[in-house]
Amino acid sequence: MKADTFHRHKIQDSAFHIVTLLCALLIPITLLGILATLGYGAIPAWNQFGIGFLSSTDWDPVHKLFGGAGAIYGTVMSSLIALLIAVPTSFGIALFLSELAPSWIGRPLGTAIELLAAIPSIIYGM
Repeated sequence: MKADTFHRHKIQDSAFHIVTLLCALLIPITLLGILATLGYGAIPAWNQFGIGFLSSTDWDPVHKLFGGAGAIYGTVMSSLIALLIAVPTSFGIALFLSELAPSWIGRPLGTAIELLAAIPSIIYGM
């Protein structure tokens, strides 16, 4: 009876391992699919503007000259500023809640912060 149970568990473990492996492989395959779709959709823009689009700051709709450097720079800088604000704040909150706060305030405050995380950040911006 024990040998039968062991054999059944071995089959279940093997099946679980295979399913988990397939799911793990699905992530990079999906990422490559997204990149391929984006690349294929960008072919007309690359043909018209070339690689210089990434480094050009021109923006002249009348002559149909466009560059992406301004938008790329703005996106990178705003993301860095957001990280400079968010990382120390989040570490400070985590340290306070896990090490310093008494339980009578730590639990409600932790729940409130989790509820804040559930709301999309665009709502706070509005």
